[in-house]
Amino acid sequence: MAAEGRPLGPVATLEAQAQAQEAQGNWVGLLETLAKLATLLRNLDDEGRARSALDQAYGIAQTIEDQQGLAPALHQLGSLYHLQGGWDRALELYHRALALQKEEKDQMGIATTLGNIAEVCQGRGDFHKALETYKASLILKIELQDERGLALTWNNIGAVRARMEDVSGAMEAFRNSLQIHERLGDVLGEAVTLANIGGLHQRRGNWQEARTVLEQSLALYEALGEAMGTASTLNNLGSVQRRLGDLAGAYQRYARAKDLMLGLGDFLRATVPAHNMALIHEERGEYREALGLMEEVISIDKRIGHPDLKQDLETFGRIREKLDRQRDEPPSSQGVKLPP
Repeated sequence: MAAEGRPLGPVATLEAQAQAQEAQGNWVGLLETLAKLATLLRNLDDEGRARSALDQAYGIAQTIEDQQGLAPALHQLGSLYHLQGGWDRALELYHRALALQKEEKDQMGIATTLGNIAEVCQGRGDFHKALETYKASLILKIELQDERGLALTWNNIGAVRARMEDVSGAMEAFRNSLQIHERLGDVLGEAVTLANIGGLHQRRGNWQEARTVLEQSLALYEALGEAMGTASTLNNLGSVQRRLGDLAGAYQRYARAKDLMLGLGDFLRATVPAHNMALIHEERGEYREALGLMEEVISIDKRIGHPDLKQDLETFGRIREKLDRQRDEPPSSQGVKLPP
């Protein structure tokens, strides 16, 4: 209990509010409060208590009858399970919220929830169901003249079509999204969509087109100061420049991407450009430098439990064998280092 005269902290305030709502039988309010509490605790890295609050809310949602105002609470609860990969419960809660929204003729709510359901289907690899559901959401957003929502949904449709290897359909969807972002002056939306279009050019092997579009995306991300978007696009540009034979330029892109990701504390993603840098060193016969980078990658893999650890160990072993063979070669046959 807080000392007399001392205000409660944010967690204690929400806990007290939840207790009062439970005593009053205010179940919808209680669901909303528990969802806020779970979010706050997760932001504080208190995963155990966050999960407890979320599971308590789910249990209450299972027992209360449908009523006015319940749909937003169910949707919020579904979103929390969605974010942590609890897809079965997320779908259950989204579908119940959707049924209530249909009863209430809440067209905007329906469109939003359909989009969320499609995202879950996409995450689970059910791309046909995801595409069907995104299209249903798209129709409603056209009727509602929700241009920002339309741009997002077209982008999501493009991502699903790309996963289904429908490159032309994906390109059409991304271009629809880009046109809306440009009309709205949504620079971040333009950067994201241009990056997606660049990725499609990569799939097609159109390396020069990919480079042009990715450089446009990069310029927008940098103008916005959006570090993660900048880093991801730099890594993709590095891969394109490597395909174009510009190893020095590719290496510089990868190095910048790695530094940005490490600066953001995203060690998981930082292993990708670091691995790519190692491959360039390997390609140029600079095996010691390649091994140094792979040691860094493997160290991160082990620390965070990265699923690519086995593959990275195999890469390390392959490069080590090349280094061992190189020791017996005359100096003239060894690779030349990248310029600083």
